[in-house]
Amino acid sequence: MRLLDAPPDDGHLLERLVSAIGAELTDCCVAGALAGPAGAVPVVRTVPCGAEPALAGALLDSVVTALHGPGADPPVESRVVPVLVRGAVVGALGVLRPGGGPVPLADGAFVEAAATVAGGVIEHSHAFAATLELLEDARRQGDLLDAISDAIVSCDADGVIVSWNSGAERLYGYSSGDAVGCDLLALVATACVTDGVETGAAQMLQDVAVTGRWEGELRERRSDAAPLTVLSSVSALHATADGAPAGYVFVNRDVTEQRRQEHEAAHDVLTGLPNRRRLVGRIRDAGERVRRGGGPMAVLFLDLNGFKPVNDRHGHAVGDELLIRIAGRLAGTVRSTDFVARLGGDEFVVVLEQFGAVERVMPVLQRILHAVEEPMQLSTATVTVSTSIGVALAGDTGAPAELVVDPEQLVKAADEAMYRAKRLPGHVAFADPDLDRRWPGS
Repeated sequence: MRLLDAPPDDGHLLERLVSAIGAELTDCCVAGALAGPAGAVPVVRTVPCGAEPALAGALLDSVVTALHGPGADPPVESRVVPVLVRGAVVGALGVLRPGGGPVPLADGAFVEAAATVAGGVIEHSHAFAATLELLEDARRQGDLLDAISDAIVSCDADGVIVSWNSGAERLYGYSSGDAVGCDLLALVATACVTDGVETGAAQMLQDVAVTGRWEGELRERRSDAAPLTVLSSVSALHATADGAPAGYVFVNRDVTEQRRQEHEAAHDVLTGLPNRRRLVGRIRDAGERVRRGGGPMAVLFLDLNGFKPVNDRHGHAVGDELLIRIAGRLAGTVRSTDFVARLGGDEFVVVLEQFGAVERVMPVLQRILHAVEEPMQLSTATVTVSTSIGVALAGDTGAPAELVVDPEQLVKAADEAMYRAKRLPGHVAFADPDLDRRWPGS
C-alpha cells in the first residue's frame, strides 16, 4: 500500500498509515489520532489477534492525550510519536506490544519514520489543496473575463502583454497565444485621444503612473490592419516597492461603428468636411468664446463661380472631383484652429476665430480667392473657377449683438453678403456694408 495513493484528506491519510504500520508490525497494537478544531479526533486503531481490546483502547487514549501535551501516563512500554507539520502537532501515532515488553528499537524507529513521512505528506497535501483552490479560482476568474464582451488586457510595467481575454481576441483578431508576450502598444498601433486631443501612448502610461487611471479613446488597428476606435479605461496595478506601477490593465470597448455613424451624421460624404449640423455647433461654441472675451469671429460664406458650366460640360464625376479639390485647398489655406464646412452644392463656409482686428481677415480672404482661382488639373480636364465670399462678423463693434448667439442668423447674414459680392469686382462683401470700403479689391 502506498501512502501517496490516498486522497489529500488527513483522516484518510492517517487511516492508511495506521493500517500500513499494523500490516508491518503484526504483533503490535497501533493507534492514531488527529488534532481537530474542537479537540483531538480518534482516527483508527489496529489490534492484533488475541490482544486485549482494552489495552488497545488505552493506547488510543494516550495517543489522543499526546495531542494536548502531558497528561495521563501511557500504557507501560508503549511508544507514542507526534506527527508534526512545520513544528506544529497535527496528529499522533502510538504502538504497543500486547504481550508485554518494550517496543523493539527497529519498530520504534519505523513508527518515527512513518510519523515524519505522514507530516510531510500532510503538509504537501495542504499545499496541493491550496494550489488547486487557487487554480480553480483563477479558472473561474478566467471564465468570467472570457464571458465579458469587452477586451480586458493586462501588461507589465514595460507594456508586455501578460493576459488577453476572449473579448480581446474578438476585438483585435489576435489569439491569446499570439498576443501574450508582445508589446501591447506596438501590436495594436495605439494612439490616445482625450477631449479631442491626441497624445502618444507612452505619455498616457506616464499619466497613469502618476494618477493611477486614464479614460479616453484609443486609435488602434486590428490584425488585418482595419482601423479601430476603442473606448478605454486604463488602471495601474498595485505599486512596487519604489512606488512605480507593476503593470497596467486595459478595459477596452469597440466604438468604431458608433463613431463612424457619428462622423457621417456630422460630415459631408463627398468631401469629408463638416456639414451644416456640425457648423452650427461650432459657431455656437465660438460665439461663447467671443462672449468670454476671446476676440471677434468671422463667418465666410463661399459660393463657386463657374462650377455649373464645369459640371454640365465634363459631367458630375469631374464636378465631384472639383469640389473635393476645392475642399482640400480651403482647408490648407486657413489655420488648423479655423473651421471649414460644406453646406451642399458648391457652397462652403469658413469660420475664423481670434484674429484680432478686422483688417487681419483681409489677407485670409486674398489667400482663399487665389487658392480657388488656381487652375486645377483633374482626371479628364483642366478647369478654372473662382469664388464670391460674404463675410459676417461677431464680436466686432460693427456687428449686431444678436449675431453672437444665433449661428443661423450669422450664416444667413454671410449668405446675403455673398450675393452682393457676386456683383462686386473684388468678389468680397461684408454683412456690414460700411466695412466694404476696407476691402482693397472693392
